[in-house]
Parts: sequence; C-alpha cells; structure tokens
Amino acid sequence: MAEKVPLEIRRHQLVSGVRDSIKSTNVIVGVSGGADSVALLLLCAAASMQKSSTFSVTAGHIHHGLRSESDQEQALVESICSRFGIPCITKNITVQAKNGSIAAGARDARYAALCEIARENNSTSIAVAHHADDQLETMLMALCRGGGVRKLAGMSPTRNLECNITLLRPLLHVDKKILLDICRSADVSWCEDPTNTDSSTPRGRLRKDVIPVLRELWPAADRHASNASSMLHAAVEAFQSNVPQGTSWKRDSLSALPLPIIAAALHSAVGDHATYETIQSISLAIADQSTEPRTFVCSDGCVASITAHQVEVRYT
Repeated sequence: MAEKVPLEIRRHQLVSGVRDSIKSTNVIVGVSGGADSVALLLLCAAASMQKSSTFSVTAGHIHHGLRSESDQEQALVESICSRFGIPCITKNITVQAKNGSIAAGARDARYAALCEIARENNSTSIAVAHHADDQLETMLMALCRGGGVRKLAGMSPTRNLECNITLLRPLLHVDKKILLDICRSADVSWCEDPTNTDSSTPRGRLRKDVIPVLRELWPAADRHASNASSMLHAAVEAFQSNVPQGTSWKRDSLSALPLPIIAAALHSAVGDHATYETIQSISLAIADQSTEPRTFVCSDGCVASITAHQVEVRYT
C-alpha cells in the first residue's frame, strides 16, 4: 500500500503557493531524481491531497541516456513514485547538440518529451523545479552574455511551450536548502548530477567559483535576485506594451518614440543578427534629422534600411 506524503510536508507553507500555481489543471511534474524535483513532486502531491483540490499529479522522468547514472536515476524516481502512489511515466530520448551545445539539445528534447507525456495524459501544464539559486545564476549569465531586458529579468514563473502547454515554475522564490529539508523530512533519497558542478561549462564554473563568493558577501543574494526578477518581469511587460512590433515602420512614427523603445523594436526584428552597438547606431540614425538613405548590414543576410519616410528590416 502506498504511503501518504508526510504530514509535515502537507502542512508546509510552500504547498499553498504550489497549488495556486497549478490551479485546477492536471499537472505533469518533471522529475530528474535530483532533490529539487523530488521536493516539487512531494509538494504537488501534498497540494493534490487537499479536500478541495481537483487536479491530478503525474511524474514525468526523461531518460537522456547521456550518463552511466541514468538507469539508476530512473529506478530512484520510479521507486519514490511507487512509495507514495504517484503515477510515473518515463520516456527515453536521443539527444543531439543544438548550436554545438549538448545541454541545449538535451533541454529541448526533454521539454518535447514532457509535452508528449502531458498530451497523452490530458494535462495542460508541466511543473519544473527551478528555484532561487537557479534564478540568480540565470540572471548573472544573461547580464554577462548580453541580451535584452527580458533575458535580464531571468526565468518567468510561467511560459507557453511550443506545444501550447504551460510551463510552471512555482519555486523561483525558494532557496535550494529548503527543498533539501523537504526531502529529508520525507526520508527520501535523491541523486546528484555531476554535470551541475562541471567547471568546464559556464554555469558549472559560476556555481563552483563565483556564486559562493557572492553568497559570502551577500548571504541573501539568491532571494534578492528572485525578488528583482519579479519586479523586472512586471517592468518588462509594461515596457514591451509600448514597443511597436513588425519589421517595417513609418519613420516619423518610430522616431517620435524614446530611443530605448526604438532599440527594442529593432532588437525584436533583428534578433541575434546585430550587436547591441549596431542596434544603438541604427536607433540613433532613425531619430536624427538626416533624410539620406542609409543601410546597416547585420549578420546572416539581415539588413536594416532607413529612408526619409520608412524604416525596414529585411533578409536578403
């Protein structure tokens, strides 16, 4: 007979927030076998056990086949689900590098497989266990790599996946140590992915050499980053509502806008085909008084042209 999720976890203050995130839709919880995802699974299960809850919880485990530990991780996840009576579905995937990155290819393949599980189980949402520590790392990487304001804001609590299923991140304000405590309270084991601290990757190097120093200087850095992300996402939505979309605009209308909004419109049109400096140069050219036609050649055949009356981004 399956055990119940321990009372201590069912009464945990995080359960109500997780339930608010899920609402009333059946949810697939992405469970890798790490402490974060196992804790999320227990919290979701606890939320579903409440008398007024109307949603079901299913664990989705993706076997990437990239490491020798993958079989052991699958067995662990299935054992935990069996212990607590939570349905578990495992899918094996083949990972191909995306733009030279195995990690990026694995992420895309993983979400595609989770979407398959969701569709097969009449679920419209997938919950994953990204937390405050992950958010700090993501925001620092966006700051250092460069990118628009949306990337600087970090991960959003929800987003629509390409399969028209909603991705939920209910733990973005939660410190990892709290998730470890939840696992210990339930007396469950978890696995450690050695690639998480692989210093040959940017995120691994950040975790190993940079984040510990930041936490030593500012112990609440993770929580503050998560709070800042919430404010930035709200600011981004307000900002983006004023950004004209498309690839062609009347110059007098576009030039009347503030320079940051002009730049955002251009960035939306050209994507990663122009550097920040190039976008700023084009924005200044749009806003100046010159009526001479000008052309800015970006990468991969992307061209921005400015005339006395028109601004256009096109691909040749």
